[in-house]
Amino acid sequence: MLKDLKLNDLKTMSNQELTELAKEIREKIIDVTSKNGGHIGSNLGVVELTIALHKVFDSPHDKLIFDVTHQTYAHKLLTGRYDDFDSLRQMNGISGFSKLSESIHDVYEAGHSSTSISAALGFLEAKEEKPESIGEVVSIIGDASVTNGLCFEALNYLAAKTNQKMIIIINDNNMSISKNIGFIAKRYNSLRVNKTLSVIKKIVPLRVKHALQYYAYRVDLFTSLGYKYFENIDGHDFNELIKYLNVAKNSSKSIVLHVKTKKGLGYKFAEDDKVGKWHGVPAFDKETGEFKVCSNKPTYGEIIGEQLCEYAKGNNGHLLRVICPAMALGTGIEHFQKEFNKQFIDIGIAEENGAIMASSMALMGLKPVYFVYATFLQRAYDELIHDIARINAHVVFCVDHAGLVPSDGDTHQGIYDLAMYSSIPGLTILNPTSVIDAKRMINYAIDYLEGPVIIRYPKGNISLDIESFDNSLRWKVVKTSKDYIVSYSPNFDLVYQNEEINQLDVGLVCATIINPIDKEFINSLEQGSILYVFEDVIYPGSLASRILQYVNQNDLCVKVKSISIADTYICCGKVCELREKYHVSVNDLIKLIKEGNKRVN
Repeated sequence: MLKDLKLNDLKTMSNQELTELAKEIREKIIDVTSKNGGHIGSNLGVVELTIALHKVFDSPHDKLIFDVTHQTYAHKLLTGRYDDFDSLRQMNGISGFSKLSESIHDVYEAGHSSTSISAALGFLEAKEEKPESIGEVVSIIGDASVTNGLCFEALNYLAAKTNQKMIIIINDNNMSISKNIGFIAKRYNSLRVNKTLSVIKKIVPLRVKHALQYYAYRVDLFTSLGYKYFENIDGHDFNELIKYLNVAKNSSKSIVLHVKTKKGLGYKFAEDDKVGKWHGVPAFDKETGEFKVCSNKPTYGEIIGEQLCEYAKGNNGHLLRVICPAMALGTGIEHFQKEFNKQFIDIGIAEENGAIMASSMALMGLKPVYFVYATFLQRAYDELIHDIARINAHVVFCVDHAGLVPSDGDTHQGIYDLAMYSSIPGLTILNPTSVIDAKRMINYAIDYLEGPVIIRYPKGNISLDIESFDNSLRWKVVKTSKDYIVSYSPNFDLVYQNEEINQLDVGLVCATIINPIDKEFINSLEQGSILYVFEDVIYPGSLASRILQYVNQNDLCVKVKSISIADTYICCGKVCELREKYHVSVNDLIKLIKEGNKRVN
């Protein structure tokens, strides 16, 4: 049925046929993600909702704007991408997120949360100019994303636009990446346990139920802003979904539908997940639910998390606070969360809020350590400058997924982080190369450094077992020569383990300190020396660009040649594939060294 389905076929299908279609979609999602990895839990949870949306509305005339868009697999399968779905998250395949270039039904792109209502506001404004080209404007947003400040800004603006109508659908599965936190999440939870309105809605008209809702649940977030609000809608019941979606379609005013879904529905391992293990997954065995991992070695986040557990047991351990925006599992600190729960702060999807909290904690003598992915720290750039670095607040950021990131494509890359950080005065940037480096760095960052500190590291497992960091903030010279390769993990790992490079007449330096640069080492170089700086970030703001700036400012007779990423956005693919495509592979480095005078950016 699914393979030959046309979107208009949904209009005439019975609920029983839709149920069979939902089952087939789930089987396809499980099959493909078991091979390619991906966001399985969220996608399995919205199958019926996505089908119902396409049955009631007319995409792309009606604008279906998914928040984050990691949950659009069913949407892709329904909108003509069945034949390409096996290529999900692969090089030259379809994206794991919405993509304007893939389909006219992907009307907006995103990879970060809480943008959909703001995006819908733009469509509504355009609709006033050309009403014939835009139908209903629908935002589909998760319960965790609603708590982000960006969402509140949009809700506040829309509430005053009484001449504009938006349909907001809250996909409430009680999870973001991990379990939701905060007061609003608790209010949402009451919708699951309070049975009053479940009885009411069966015996009274919708308008009466709407009037009684506040007294049953005391949820006034949306009604106080003037929105029509219907809650407790079963997100897996086609009768309910279609009925309420038609109510929303026929409404003359903005309306909020609060739909309850089960994350991971249809695959037991994902359904039973309470911590976020089945949010975004690698390839796995469908029968056993076992992940197909390539290495048993730990990640940097796990090592730093373990070291923080030891730190918390020490004399100043009670001052430690570990902050995380809804991703304890993804950043490897779930063990700290369990053992020192009172010192662990999950701020939810609110990176900016967490950054300012950390700033004031530091001013009052606490020791805040903030775990976050590089791509999500972009959202707190203003706070990094204005509220932390400007006042020299001693906040330590542990930044995961730095540099090239596999499979997720352009929205989740960490290749822009150094360009951001290097523009901020007074920021120390460290990059571990091994387990011992990571342990030393976190202790040194907390107890010996001042001001803001970034400890950045790649996604994946630690591959080397060397000692390259000490408290002198000097680079580690691994091999001496007139010319040198300067690099940091994971690029240093590739060079260190490459036999052909080891046979070349070139030295090797491990730059575990990216800022400040090791001026003493640079000053010690012979005239005419060449530094080959090997990185997987964009060139502006890179280590190479800052070394070159120092060399030029001080009239040093040193050449700086860079292997880095051109100013661009990164497609989906394995890291090895991305290195080849964007010319930041070891082979590119070897070619540059052999040519000797060609700069690659």
